[in-house]
Amino acid sequence: MSSGGDHAGITTSQMDEFMIRPPPRSTKIAAGNRAPGKKINKIRTLVTTQLPAVADHYRDIKGHYQNYLGPSWRRLVEENRKNTGEETVLPDLFIACVDDGCDQIDKNLCTPLPMAKNETGIIDKQLLRNFLVNDRHDKNRMLCYYAHVPERKNQDYVFLHSLNFLEMEPLISILDVGYYDYILRTDADALLFPGLLYLAPSGSGWIGAGEYGEEGLTDHLVRHFSETLLGSELGKPLRSATASPSMQSTFYIHTSVFQKFVSTLILATRRLYGQAFLRKHGGREGVCTNLGKFLNMPDRYENITQQLMGRKCEWPLWMKGVASLYGTRIAADYVLDNLTITPALDALATPMNSVDRSIYKTIQVHLLNTKKVYDQHPPPIDICTMQTETIRRLRSSIAENTASLKPWSDVLLNAMETISSSISVVPKTIHHETAAIFLKLFREQHGCNWTHPNELWVDENLTQDNDNTKVVTTESYEAVLKEIEWSNKKAAMFRKDYETKVEYEKEYVSLIQRPIVKETLDKFFCSECLFTDRVSCGIRKSYFVTEKHKLPSVAHLYVMKWHPQCVREKAKEWSSVSLDAFCENCTYLRSKITCSVRLTYMVTTYGIEEEDAKEGLLEKGYCTDPEYAQKARS
Repeated sequence: MSSGGDHAGITTSQMDEFMIRPPPRSTKIAAGNRAPGKKINKIRTLVTTQLPAVADHYRDIKGHYQNYLGPSWRRLVEENRKNTGEETVLPDLFIACVDDGCDQIDKNLCTPLPMAKNETGIIDKQLLRNFLVNDRHDKNRMLCYYAHVPERKNQDYVFLHSLNFLEMEPLISILDVGYYDYILRTDADALLFPGLLYLAPSGSGWIGAGEYGEEGLTDHLVRHFSETLLGSELGKPLRSATASPSMQSTFYIHTSVFQKFVSTLILATRRLYGQAFLRKHGGREGVCTNLGKFLNMPDRYENITQQLMGRKCEWPLWMKGVASLYGTRIAADYVLDNLTITPALDALATPMNSVDRSIYKTIQVHLLNTKKVYDQHPPPIDICTMQTETIRRLRSSIAENTASLKPWSDVLLNAMETISSSISVVPKTIHHETAAIFLKLFREQHGCNWTHPNELWVDENLTQDNDNTKVVTTESYEAVLKEIEWSNKKAAMFRKDYETKVEYEKEYVSLIQRPIVKETLDKFFCSECLFTDRVSCGIRKSYFVTEKHKLPSVAHLYVMKWHPQCVREKAKEWSSVSLDAFCENCTYLRSKITCSVRLTYMVTTYGIEEEDAKEGLLEKGYCTDPEYAQKARS
């Protein structure tokens, strides 16, 4: 079925042979043997990712850059560079962002990429070269830059957006400058570690290790469909179907083959997603039921059929939703003749790649499932004062409600317990550092830096006298808001589980009735919404959410309408706030949809009050029918 040796050009890197700390003088590195005192010729790497529009409801990735990738880059730049002369890699970060997705970027750390065009309308590459090379006065400086890159239209497979930008401007022009040696593409739900500075890639590329299917079966399915659907376009594979070890989706590719690798990856992903799961190719059920026929293994056909009887065609065997993962395997087997599969990339992504390791042996941790601990299991405010007990209860809750998450939650919570136990010397490992990051996120959500965070939950009968003497400050107000936001988030996450939703809604009602909460809100708000000048636009918006029970997006509209100064102050930050933001490209925006249908959609889908929806549709020009307008206004 394939050409080339069974393991042609494949290395499964255990990373022991690479430097993990600033190396001794005799260590061999990718740039060659460095004689004492001789300057290292550093590998120049571009780390890149894509951020979609914030209003994109089709991808649950809001906050990933702000919580994970962005802060980890800042730590690399500001905390992890102990001796630049010993580093073997000089990385930069390029972010391709869509619309208001660019607002997530820390502008104090990252700058817009200069993209002036010459008289022929082509990006001026000399300007890019000056930015990347000539104007880099400190030759060890790590740059972070970004550019607005629109997403391609009509993409059936949503995750292609995170790949398409790799063969679009300005990345094409950046590559043409010829400055970078390697490109590392990562998702935003990832952490970068100091291994990025010390582990120099080699050969045509590295790909992260980790499970990607069922051993001995998924490999053959991928090869079968690559040959039947892409054979004439791709030619012969470089190795057999099972030669490459199991891999994930983060890739670190040499620029000489990068464009070919990316084009093959995107072509394979699109073709697989569109055709490898259709019934004419066996369908999802048919592929699984008739696997032996597809894989040309008649001697095993009966045995495999018996194994698969009654099984659904889903992860880990064959799953449409991870078509890009299979596409990565195809691109690797058809393009990369000297390939390394390494646990230094996609660490923690799957159980096989979750072994603890030094942060100096790790380039990137992929929080593929680990982030769900933060997203789906918010701990109570007790984490501020009773951290160990809270972690124990969190562990029990996950085991009871989301057992499939245990391999990742156990890693995280075990390390959190180590942090809580006040051990004086803690090794710099990915388990410890990742747990510390998540613990910080948990504590920030609850405003644990406030002097008395536990007072939000004290019994009203026991604290009436004390509460009357408390001084309410902006700091305590912010802590109150964090709790309100967190409580709302929990109720929203379990909206399909009625009993759990009711429980969290009761918890919310209890919260806003606490003395410290009521006192804080009364301090900053008046009952008739007549805000004083000192109340910020953010506080005004929060008032409509907490006191008037408006959705956050509707609260945006209220503030923008009734408080003109907020239009000026928040023009950039809230520029996307409109009815469009509720559901980009939804059916109610189509010209043939009637006003009544649009109104029903807004009310039933987003819970917006009917009068607000009517007013908004009229204001935005989505309903211009005179009769409807007269009815709505009356």
